[in-house]
Amino acid sequence: MKKFWKILGLGALAAGLTPYKVEKNAETGENSYQALLWRITSAPGENGDKRAIDINLGEGTLTSKLLTAAEKKDEPHLFSDDLSVEYAVPVVEDVAAAAEEVKENVAEAVEQAAEKAGEVVEEAVETVAEAAEEIADPEAPNAE
Repeated sequence: MKKFWKILGLGALAAGLTPYKVEKNAETGENSYQALLWRITSAPGENGDKRAIDINLGEGTLTSKLLTAAEKKDEPHLFSDDLSVEYAVPVVEDVAAAAEEVKENVAEAVEQAAEKAGEVVEEAVETVAEAAEEIADPEAPNAE
């Protein structure tokens, strides 16, 4: 299994480093070699006797696609120079009207609760009175 991975790794390395595209410009004398992982450009030097060689690892076919994908994942711009915020200030009359409405609702709720409490107390008093009568007169016709 180790041999398989070694052969596969060497094959991938060879595929990534072997140039697949060669461009020659006759006017400028520039040669360009491109592989999956790199791009080499050689041009005549300033004096004409030496060649200038430029090796760029970011212009390979795979590396350029990875770099553009990484650039697209950057955070979106969060700040703007044309920022404007408008606040709606509540009118005092609206606030006063809302406060009055809340007061009325609370007063109604208190009245309803008081009426319910009164009814419950009356029922409890009647029940206690009936129980007291039964205790006081056990032979009354209501007793079983």
